[in-house]
Amino acid sequence: MNGQSGRNETAAHVRPDVLLRTRRSVMEAALEMRARRQRQRRHAGIALAALGILVMLLAPVLWSLASDLTSGDRFMDMPVVIVTLTVILLSAIFAVLLMSWRDSQQGVRDE
Repeated sequence: MNGQSGRNETAAHVRPDVLLRTRRSVMEAALEMRARRQRQRRHAGIALAALGILVMLLAPVLWSLASDLTSGDRFMDMPVVIVTLTVILLSAIFAVLLMSWRDSQQGVRDE
């Protein structure tokens, strides 16, 4: 009987330690999840802002392209081709900048 009570006392001392470690692990996991959600919201906001800025910058060009096409110009006329290439080039530059920014952010997270 004495041996059993010794085990119970040892188990009673171990349980609070295990309980505290478990609580710490759960709290750390919850904090990481909260931080990840905040990061995802921030990234989504930045992406939406960048898309809005791109649309605002391209709106006059797209309006000019639409008015040229509706006024009788053909798609292969020089002004329409230049506007189309400008839209494609600006979109490609934006995509490259966005991808390089994302890669640099992932590199920072990995370190």
